[in-house]
Amino acid sequence: MRALVCLVLMSTSLQALAAPCGGAAGDYHVNKNGEVGGFVAYTAFAGKNVYIGSGAQVCDEARVFDYAQVTGQAIVKDRAQVFGEARVYGSAKVYEGAQVYDRAAVWENAEAYGESRIYGIAGLKGNVKVYGRARMFDATYGGNARYF
Repeated sequence: MRALVCLVLMSTSLQALAAPCGGAAGDYHVNKNGEVGGFVAYTAFAGKNVYIGSGAQVCDEARVFDYAQVTGQAIVKDRAQVFGEARVYGSAKVYEGAQVYDRAAVWENAEAYGESRIYGIAGLKGNVKVYGRARMFDATYGGNARYF
């Protein structure tokens, strides 16, 4: 009996970890083409013209608007914003108060956080981390670099 209780508790814990946005209430975004996309928490915002891929998540108070795209297993959370024609994809993360906009892109395992701004035609790829008050524009930044 004790083993069964432990198994049920472990199963429940694993399901909570796997739940989109850490188990927050929300729904799956319906993209403009009618396709069911990724998860958007009720506290977050995804505009009607954005594309949210089926594995992507928009959590907390994050905002994705204009014609932005979040695809793959990418996560936009906290108070982060992705807008314009920006793209976040792969396993990338944009969080805290970061903003990705214009035609910028964040992909692979790259992360933008803090109060960083990624804009113009900038690209973050690989394992690069951009944080603090960093401003990245009109170039591609990659590898294992850190910018702040």
